[in-house]
Amino acid sequence: MTMSQWELPPIPSSSLDMETSVTDLSASSWSESFDTEISQERTADPATKARRQSEGQMTADQLMATWGRVGIQICEVAIELFEKSKKTLIGDGTYTGFVNAVLERVPNASTVEEGASSFGYLIYVQTGTSVTKRAADIMPGDIITLQDAKLKGHKGIQTYHQSIGEGTPVVAVVGEYDPKKSKVKAYQASQHVGNQTVESVSYRLEDLKSGSIKIFRVLES
Repeated sequence: MTMSQWELPPIPSSSLDMETSVTDLSASSWSESFDTEISQERTADPATKARRQSEGQMTADQLMATWGRVGIQICEVAIELFEKSKKTLIGDGTYTGFVNAVLERVPNASTVEEGASSFGYLIYVQTGTSVTKRAADIMPGDIITLQDAKLKGHKGIQTYHQSIGEGTPVVAVVGEYDPKKSKVKAYQASQHVGNQTVESVSYRLEDLKSGSIKIFRVLES
């Protein structure tokens, strides 16, 4: 048999058609799925967007940018309401009530629900003397919570003991942070009868002996 008598076997056109059909279907399905995800993201309500941000990972630069758009305003409003609290009740008198009274006056800030355990993106966690998370610098306008916190240290030459957030966590707005002294100045609802309804307090993070301190960066709505 000569070489000229050899012929390639015919390739069924149906197999090519099937492969093309499967490929096209796969691409089409992926495209439709992608378009659906984009559509859902665009139409998601503010609370859902904030939850997705809080569950995701943000870089230090993104967190700083968020603070620049939201945190600065939160701090300014907290100081304003602190001054007004000398004459009137701010919020409903609870810790979260004061924080929400502040956030409601910042148009692009996400508010929180009573009893919520998250107030945005978690940037700092300390349990006892151990810092287990530090995602960004602590800034004015962040939200600090203290749960069953026992602090012990020195103020001047005096030794002090302080128990904060026993049972109900204390929630406050950070007004200032001194990294050298590890000290947070915060604004929180006052629970002292007869005083103005919002007070300015200071907490030294390195004095925490037990319990927990968490600090959140408020996200955009």
